[in-house]
Amino acid sequence: MDLFVQGSAPDDIRRVPSMSWLIEHQVTKRKVVFDLGIRRDIENYPPTVYERLQTVVKTEVPQDVFESLNKLHIDPQNDVDTVIISHLHYDHVGDPSKFGPNVTFLLGPGAEELILGPKTYPTDPESNYDSNLIPQGNKLSFLPVPSTDTSGFWEPLGPFPQTHDFFGDKSLFIINAPGHCIGHLNALVRVDNQKWLYLAADTTHNARILHGTAQTAIYTDEATGLRCKSAHSDLEAAEAHLQRVQEFARETGVEIILAHDADWYEANLKNY
Repeated sequence: MDLFVQGSAPDDIRRVPSMSWLIEHQVTKRKVVFDLGIRRDIENYPPTVYERLQTVVKTEVPQDVFESLNKLHIDPQNDVDTVIISHLHYDHVGDPSKFGPNVTFLLGPGAEELILGPKTYPTDPESNYDSNLIPQGNKLSFLPVPSTDTSGFWEPLGPFPQTHDFFGDKSLFIINAPGHCIGHLNALVRVDNQKWLYLAADTTHNARILHGTAQTAIYTDEATGLRCKSAHSDLEAAEAHLQRVQEFARETGVEIILAHDADWYEANLKNY
């Protein structure tokens, strides 16, 4: 936890989930999957990611997203409409090749920088991001960068300056969530008329930080020797977004779910 929570001991090691979500629109029955977790065949990640999974992080995949869908009698080849990937880190992208050719993959603003072009694997063998991640036959959509959006795609909602009403009936909002990684997205989902869930992805990696009782870890960047590195690519933007999420929770009472919150997962395993 010392890479995530300030003051944690180096030997404070936790087993945490990497959650995926199935969202079904009540009227149209369109099915959306938010995040894909970790793929079972980790040797098929780019080499730098695979090396990390051999030396830094231990992964266990007792049930991947496709097995979860199959248990619900949902065929990922034919029954899923859209996959929203909150961001392109290995523990959220899973294995998109197992979806059918009619599935649309949706990525956040600027994510094309990480998945297309010279900075991606295999063109750059040291890259963590695979240019072959999304199968060529599938539609890949990137949400517009807010500063260049002239279409009115993004609209404010509460403290969030950029949100998008995905189904057009205010049942699922995609929320631009800058800071953690280029293209980082959250989702606000209406479960019923009285209950909403806020899927916060990697807005923070620990509930103590979400609740304000701990701080994001800052540690030494081995490349520069400076104590300036964190789990977020832009810590200032990430902290500003976290404050918006905290404000939204205070104002609405909405349940905030972090992608790697082990306590929430254990307490709610039978509820969702």
